[in-house]
Amino acid sequence: MTIMALAAAFMLASCGETKKEEATEEAGMPMQNEMHQEETGEHDMSMVGNLDDGQSGDIEFSNDAVGSAYQHYMHVKTALVNTNAEEAQSGGKMLVEALGKVENSTKATEAAEKIANSTEINEQRTAFLDLSAGMEEILSGAIASGELYKQYCPMAFDGKGGSWLSASKEIRNPYYGDKMLKCGSVRDTIK
Repeated sequence: MTIMALAAAFMLASCGETKKEEATEEAGMPMQNEMHQEETGEHDMSMVGNLDDGQSGDIEFSNDAVGSAYQHYMHVKTALVNTNAEEAQSGGKMLVEALGKVENSTKATEAAEKIANSTEINEQRTAFLDLSAGMEEILSGAIASGELYKQYCPMAFDGKGGSWLSASKEIRNPYYGDKMLKCGSVRDTIK
């Protein structure tokens, strides 16, 4: 029980859990990527709101195809933050189409296809890890003005961690959504 208490304290300190998560940890229930949509499919998303930080207009890309792919990536990210598998699937389909016009996008396209072909939020979140890595490769050399933030959650994927891209320094975790919305930190700035 002492180990459980220490683990819960570490998790709370590193990611600022809510009392709901604290109670879950104390009950010995695992948190690592075992989020499931409730049978009703309803979530209280009032605290999340519209988090599509891709619409900020503060970043421009060297070509329109990359800009379009970026917008659809942010669409998928926002859907995952909101724990909305259907919307992530829709965004994934649009992203696959947009990536078809971007050179050297095989890695990102394969991950986007997995998201587009899945209705399971956990499968989509796993594919989003690879999608983020692929999109980082594409976007790193294509920013004409502005900057992106590479963010990281140490808790994702059973403690292995996971990164994603954001136009805002504010953390909105796509791997845990409303369960651990603000878990993570900015690891790098991409200009």
